[in-house]
Amino acid sequence: MGGIILAWIGGMGIITYRSVKNDHAPPLPGQMLAATGLFALLAAAAEYAPARTAATAFAFGVDIAVLMQVLPGTQPKAAAAPAPQQTAAAVGGRIATQP
Repeated sequence: MGGIILAWIGGMGIITYRSVKNDHAPPLPGQMLAATGLFALLAAAAEYAPARTAATAFAFGVDIAVLMQVLPGTQPKAAAAPAPQQTAAAVGGRIATQP
């Protein structure tokens, strides 16, 4: 169970760092509650001896996945704005475009 607690503390640190870095504010309580709930469920699953290793590995896997979204250069690219559509109606000799 100690590994899951360590992963939980690491996850809380990552969430706090990301929130302060991006939003310049502490994380919302819902973010912390959702992460705590996930780790609590993993801790409950780890009470069953055969699932202990898998639950701990999954907890650290979640931390790694969240950390990969924090590192520079790993943020998903924003979708490009769609090109304006041209209409068939000509306005003053030009084709009208709609955004």
